[in-house]
Amino acid sequence: MIIPCEVAAKSVIPALRAMIARELIEDYGMKQELVAERLGVTQAAVSKYRHQVRGEAVDLEAAGEVRQISKDIASMLVGNPSPIDVSKSFCQACTDIRALGLMCETCRKVDPSWDVEHCTICFGHHSCAETVSIEPSSIAKYRKIPIHH
Repeated sequence: MIIPCEVAAKSVIPALRAMIARELIEDYGMKQELVAERLGVTQAAVSKYRHQVRGEAVDLEAAGEVRQISKDIASMLVGNPSPIDVSKSFCQACTDIRALGLMCETCRKVDPSWDVEHCTICFGHHSCAETVSIEPSSIAKYRKIPIHH
């Protein structure tokens, strides 16, 4: 059985963290220790993100929308925001990434019997949608995987 939030926690969030870590190091010149502190991970994790050893379960970098999300979160982290603001940004990013259908193939790999074509969980029909809204301006409104009836 698949629990999409668990799949996201093990694939989407690390992949997004990896993108943000590389952005903070390459574009903002941050040291790995500070990046680790801002992302709430260890310096060793940041090193693995930087060298693409960790956080590569889902290819998010191919999506321009996700590259922009990564840039926006990295920019926010440079200003040392509150942990709640960072969490909100990650939750919204995860919601948007899932709604783009970027996690569907990962779910299929986790459980080949999962009916990915008919699944709507990541498109606003889960409990996170009550906490993290899909705003009209959000990229989550663009569903990439068609539902077959």
